[in-house]
Amino acid sequence: MASYFHGVIDFVGSHPHFALIAVFLLALSEAIPVVDTVVPGSTSILGIIAATIGAIVGDGLSFWLGKRYHQEILGSWPINRYPQLIERSKAFIDRYGIGSVFLARFTAIVRAFVPLLAGVLRMSTPHFYAANILSALVWASLH
Repeated sequence: MASYFHGVIDFVGSHPHFALIAVFLLALSEAIPVVDTVVPGSTSILGIIAATIGAIVGDGLSFWLGKRYHQEILGSWPINRYPQLIERSKAFIDRYGIGSVFLARFTAIVRAFVPLLAGVLRMSTPHFYAANILSALVWASLH
């Protein structure tokens, strides 16, 4: 039985577009007598919740650092070693506005810099967190 679940996990890892279906089926299986004893649905769901919260808190911390320390954080080590990523992230925010926070979660090159720059550029806190929370929910479910 365990090898079956490993196969499913490997399949979903290779095909992330099936992640929402997998989460749905895990939650569904916990409501069916007997099946709920062999399906580790709560563990998977707890993992998704932990990933969601970690993503929200991580980007929130980066946003706070940007708001708190403004431009001086961009000149500090190690951030000052990546001026091209700072410029790309700024251009990303200029182009997509608050949508940049959502999109950055799925864009490897600017993912780590957009929340920080959103803070530096004084993005509205409610707007930032709306995009941050929504993107974290989607991102964690897909992963």
